[in-house]
Amino acid sequence: MFMSPQQIGNAGLTQFEAVTAAATSATQGFWAITTEATGYSQKSVANIIALGEKLSRARKLDEIIQLNSDFARTAFDDFTTEVTKIGSIYADMANQTMRVAKAGFNARPLEEAPVNPLKPAASRKQDTVAANSI
Repeated sequence: MFMSPQQIGNAGLTQFEAVTAAATSATQGFWAITTEATGYSQKSVANIIALGEKLSRARKLDEIIQLNSDFARTAFDDFTTEVTKIGSIYADMANQTMRVAKAGFNARPLEEAPVNPLKPAASRKQDTVAANSI
């Protein structure tokens, strides 16, 4: 079975559009991840600065140990929460990108039905109708 140049062009265009849509979806996901990571970094730096200020005001060793312990616990909780959020964003991005890519690659233009030049024209028309109904 042969495809006409128009059919080859349409198939290539369809695949190009699918790749472009998938890349756009992935870019949006990476943008969300970057935004989330930037927010976490800013919050983390602010917490470290706040800890430094509190430690500079502490007068007893017990206070310093307690402040450090509280900071470590909070930092770990914030980190695990952030990793969970970013992991969820990654998973959503991958699912969305693959959904968009599959939809684009599975989309077949009506002109894409293969043509066999050895068949009579009436028979080719039936093949085209059958291929487009799939």
